[in-house]
Amino acid sequence: MKFKMIAGAALLAASLTGCIAVSDVSDSDAVRDNTDLAVRVCGGEANVKEVSDEGYKCKTDVE
Repeated sequence: MKFKMIAGAALLAASLTGCIAVSDVSDSDAVRDNTDLAVRVCGGEANVKEVSDEGYKCKTDVE
């Protein structure tokens, strides 16, 4: 099970090409869904700050 989670996280990280920070990967399906949603809501990959299995954060001008 642990190997499957690590492999899923590695594949997910490779598919994101280092543009989006991914944390708390315990459910790779939820992270994938949240990543798709974050890219659409935030206005592109460059505007996504972080994605986890619980949600996402967009980059803002004020941090």
